[in-house]
Amino acid sequence: MEWRRVILTRQHERNKKQCDAFVGLIQAHNKLFESAEGHHLANAKLTVELEQLKKENLELMVKLEAGGGSGQGDKNMAQKLLSLQEELTDFHKRKGENSQEIIDLNKAVQEKEKELVAKEQKILELETSIKQLNEANENMEQNLIEATTANQVLGDEQQALQLAFTSLECKFRKLQEENNDLVSRWMALKSRDADKMNAENDKVLEQKNLKMQKELAEAAREQVNITAPTGDNMGALGTPTACSFVVTVPSRAINTLEAHDGEVNAVRWSPSGKIFATGGSDRKVKLWQAIGSKCEAKGVLTGSNAAVMSVEFNMEETLLLAASNDFACRIWSLPALRLQHTLTGHSAKVLAAKFLGEPNKVVSGSHDRTLKLWDLRSKNCIKTLFAGSMCNDLMTSDTYGSTIVSGHFNKKLMFWDPRVDTCRQEILMEGQITSLDFSPDGMVLLSCTRDDAISLIDLRSNQVMKTLRADGFHLGCDWSRAVFSPDGEYVMAGSGDGTIFIWNVMKTKVEKILQQHKHPVTACSWSITGSSLLSCDKQRTVVLWADF
Repeated sequence: MEWRRVILTRQHERNKKQCDAFVGLIQAHNKLFESAEGHHLANAKLTVELEQLKKENLELMVKLEAGGGSGQGDKNMAQKLLSLQEELTDFHKRKGENSQEIIDLNKAVQEKEKELVAKEQKILELETSIKQLNEANENMEQNLIEATTANQVLGDEQQALQLAFTSLECKFRKLQEENNDLVSRWMALKSRDADKMNAENDKVLEQKNLKMQKELAEAAREQVNITAPTGDNMGALGTPTACSFVVTVPSRAINTLEAHDGEVNAVRWSPSGKIFATGGSDRKVKLWQAIGSKCEAKGVLTGSNAAVMSVEFNMEETLLLAASNDFACRIWSLPALRLQHTLTGHSAKVLAAKFLGEPNKVVSGSHDRTLKLWDLRSKNCIKTLFAGSMCNDLMTSDTYGSTIVSGHFNKKLMFWDPRVDTCRQEILMEGQITSLDFSPDGMVLLSCTRDDAISLIDLRSNQVMKTLRADGFHLGCDWSRAVFSPDGEYVMAGSGDGTIFIWNVMKTKVEKILQQHKHPVTACSWSITGSSLLSCDKQRTVVLWADF
């Protein structure tokens, strides 16, 4: 019954909207129509009376002409005729007024009819609008019902997802606890392995010391005649003398060895040129000694959890620093072959690390867009420099005070003063920087970039003084290393096709091309003696170049 009441209410509302506005107009129209009808009837009556009066007047005129009746009767008839004429004139006047009133009423009726037509048209438009609004209202009600249903479904799904999230969060916490437990156990095992390895190294070192003491005791029992050195041979016995080496460019590979179980990312001669180190993707750093054309393994440094990307000796050759893809740097003691420090704090792989002025300080550059300065005495990071771009290589120099130069993915060379937190100067290169190196006098900076060019920058003016290029030279990776010769007259770099290019700096042209590698060369190193070169590639190979 509710729907019937709703329909009746809506019909009353519709009648009220459509009829009440025109009630006055209809009533006025009806009154005008009734008045016009009354005037028509009155006019008809007056017309009939007029005809009767005309007839009577005609009869009276006939009688007067016939001469019948008395004089008093004529007088009465004349008066009556006069009154009738006056009445007739009044009737004519009233007839004209009624005709004018009828015309005015007809005009008013026509205007009302026009208003009525306009109102009806408006009513039709309003009915159409009401119909459209009703349809829109029905659609909105349908959409509301659908939205309510969808909201209910989404609410149910949210509740289900909340329950699933709570369950997963509980599982995550349990897994995190298990992971922490596993990490603790793993660290304990690593610590036990490190202690075991250190014990073995101590045992080996003790055996070496005993052997050395025995040899010294045997040598002490022997009688040796010692001749005092002269000025010509003073340097041969270790007395400080001015010593220089003649740099020669070798032309042949005297030894090729598979140094690692994967890519060889780094190779470096020691400052004395007696040994060299290699770092590979097998997470190891290996030490080698070149004796003539042979390369003998002198030790393996373990502890890295990812590929080793760079290696560096300190000047005393007592420590070796390596950067790794496990977001850390490590320092080993060379005499004992023991891991001394692990520097963790970067959030991405570390591609370069160098000693900073003294053995107790280290600077590292990472793909997390920062440089970090480390104090080895406290084993802590003492400063973080925010470069804003991934660091591929860096160098340190004391020529112009303590200076750090870093090369980045955004093609910028950035100069840093370790005492402040901001970059001192920037130089924009033509390509992404892969490696840096200082000339022996510290006045020229080498910058190798991915546009297959090597730029030499004068640090006194901070301008590019020379650019070295060659046909067929193209870099094979983002960490391809180029180096100066010990006298600064040559520059060596490896290409992506395995070819090694050596440029003459003064002539800015290729001095020699060496071909032995079959895969992209990643790093090169020039011995301090000036006659031996090292190169490594992405397929385990290290090549020793010399002419002896």
